Amino acid sequence: MPLAILPFDAADAHRAGEIRAALSLAGTPIGPSDVLIAGQASQRGTAPVTRNVREFRRVPGLTVEDWEAEDIVH
Repeated sequence: MPLAILPFDAADAHRAGEIRAALSLAGTPIGPSDVLIAGQASQRGTAPVTRNVREFRRVPGLTVEDWEAEDIVH
């Protein structure tokens, strides 16, 4: 399956800012790169594929696919 590289646009940045603010208020921030990835995935309705599911699980409503597992984590 080909890998699509998506440009990061203003809508992705806006969503990332919303996520960062919400997680900061909740006292559960994630790293700056992860918040950008989460923002883009959330904005576009996609699931990031990662081994780092612990960080992404903090983002409400984001589906994450574990690179090393067969199951999708919600």
